[in-house]
Amino acid sequence: MNEPRFYGSEECSTLIEVLCADPKASFSCCQKELTELKANTSEGASEKHLPVVEQNGNVVTVNVGSIAHPMTEEHSIGFICLETEKGLQRVCLKADGDPKACFALTEGDKPVAAYAYCNLHGFWKTDIR
Repeated sequence: MNEPRFYGSEECSTLIEVLCADPKASFSCCQKELTELKANTSEGASEKHLPVVEQNGNVVTVNVGSIAHPMTEEHSIGFICLETEKGLQRVCLKADGDPKACFALTEGDKPVAAYAYCNLHGFWKTDIR
């Protein structure tokens, strides 16, 4: 499985996930090219942004931050993704919810990485294996 690719607009709140595309493909919105989001792994306020992963059997729980990330309309986690050996799962979050998601693995699948998107501080990644 290839690492997931996300693109965002600096003009509006548009965010897209690319499932399949030529590596040279470009995407636009608001008459401007979207920027590929590159995942942070340690810079800045990592204690509130890096996904923290726990696995219990076939259930993987991802909490955003070793210190819980704020969840307000102004500053929140928009989604959490779990990349596995067999694919990608995504949970969209609401600003008044918890910065947490649970994922179920199919038999024989293993988690590879967890991702979180903060509306103010961007895209964050934790490698699992």
